[in-house]
Amino acid sequence: MGKTKRRARRKARKRTDDSHLVALRKRLKVRTFDQLKLAEAQKALVACKGDKVLAAALLGIGKTTLYRLLPS
Repeated sequence: MGKTKRRARRKARKRTDDSHLVALRKRLKVRTFDQLKLAEAQKALVACKGDKVLAAALLGIGKTTLYRLLPS
């Protein structure tokens, strides 16, 4: 069997695994770590009335890290 066929099989298997994980997350109501970080960052921003420096300090992270967490 050629390398190309093996790669294609691996990609197909990975796609199936990912869809299974998404369904399992929904069923168990589990969020990813990235989703949790974003939710906490947004909660801190609301609590600090949009003050990013204060929100970053509240979260114990730097201002630049907070900017990286937020969607563009």
